[in-house]
Amino acid sequence: MYKLNLTKVQIEHLLFIKNNKENVTITQTARRFECSKVNSKKILDRMIVVGVLYKEENNYKLTDIGKDLADFYDKSLEKNKYLFEKLLNVGEETAEKVSIDLMTKENTELEESIDRKFKILKRINDFEGPIVGTELSEILPQGRYKLDFIIKKADEEINNSFIEDSMAIKGFETGAYLNICKESYIELFAKTINKAQGGYLKKGIATKLFFYEKGQEVEIDSKNKTFKIPLSIIDYWSKLDGLILMSSLHFTIKAQVGINTHSNVTNFIFVVNLCSV
Repeated sequence: MYKLNLTKVQIEHLLFIKNNKENVTITQTARRFECSKVNSKKILDRMIVVGVLYKEENNYKLTDIGKDLADFYDKSLEKNKYLFEKLLNVGEETAEKVSIDLMTKENTELEESIDRKFKILKRINDFEGPIVGTELSEILPQGRYKLDFIIKKADEEINNSFIEDSMAIKGFETGAYLNICKESYIELFAKTINKAQGGYLKKGIATKLFFYEKGQEVEIDSKNKTFKIPLSIIDYWSKLDGLILMSSLHFTIKAQVGINTHSNVTNFIFVVNLCSV
């Protein structure tokens, strides 16, 4: 892309000319940007010198370089506005002003981050209804993403308005990850806990997770205290305001406490915050 370092005013004029179906004159730009014809002429003539405009009779038109730049700024404006409106909950006018301000400052890292987030959020929001578990691998770029989760009791009365957290949450590290790859999976980490039993303090750790698939009990074993849960066993992800993805799985946790084995039926709730991916 051309490095012409256009000012905010020049970018605004460039986009106005690009998106105006009629021929653009000094009178039209002066009216659009609420300035005098003298000031408007200075701006447009300077853009001719820069090489993004040319004049045909009284009309100002885009050069080939101007067309390329206008397309680039138009796409950048769409991305920036979308993210500002979605993430910051600001109005369209404010989002546009801030977006154009941002486009005058060259920052490759920020541009790449905006482009990445825009693509992800657009893909997510283009899906109607919930997202099938494996479809997430097609939406998110390959990588390792922070995942939040909680564990709820699975044996509470269905009429209860609030379901308590399961004590099993103490048996897992708070950090969890969503790994998007050829065979995507969720990564959970078991941790050793101390439990009083029979007057003794015994160590315990979750060693197996079980879930039911087509009526059959399927085992997920831990390796080096790590559980890898295939994304394929998740039926779907629900969308919350297009920014949060949530899903849940029922697991029977089997833990080794001393020489004894304990089982606990739980409901794991997984949350992906798209603002942080």
